Amino acid sequence: MRFNAKFASITLLLLVNISCKQNVKETVRVPPGSDSVPIVPDNTPPKDSMIDSGLTADSSNLRTKASQQETPKFTIREGKHSLSLQWISWEELGVAEVEHIGDNKYRISGEQRHPQNDDYLKIDGTLEVVSKTELIFNGTVETKSESVNNGEPCLKEGEQRFLSTKNRKYWRMQDMENCEGGMVLDYVDIYF
Repeated sequence: MRFNAKFASITLLLLVNISCKQNVKETVRVPPGSDSVPIVPDNTPPKDSMIDSGLTADSSNLRTKASQQETPKFTIREGKHSLSLQWISWEELGVAEVEHIGDNKYRISGEQRHPQNDDYLKIDGTLEVVSKTELIFNGTVETKSESVNNGEPCLKEGEQRFLSTKNRKYWRMQDMENCEGGMVLDYVDIYF
């Protein structure tokens, strides 16, 4: 017996058509004694029950709720973390204290000082862990190096983004431009 692909396709289409007609018969009502158009029941829940269940017509709200449920919480180690600014030293690191304050946020405060002059790095604020490679800092980062910005402090306040890239063991502040401007960059690093 030879298999006929055309016959099989036609049979499949007929089965799908029959199945669809049965579903329509189950959901379509025609008012008794009427020759009018069939009434299809509205299966949409009332607006109140949509709100009660947390569903609304606002798609941004749905995205927000979905992302809140799906986003895993990452943590960082509490306690002492090394801290550095390349103008000071990568050998003699500073220290920052990190403390969990709740809701995926941490308090950070620390500094690095040059042992032979007045150069320093100070950090004070909060960290929010976005992922194992990204932190959002909110607070103050102050750097001072006699070799840049005419030896004057460079103050950055507000939100800063720190990233760990290329399997490095630290997060680096992404707004690297020193207050001097031009091509002068500050590498402010918080070590794991």
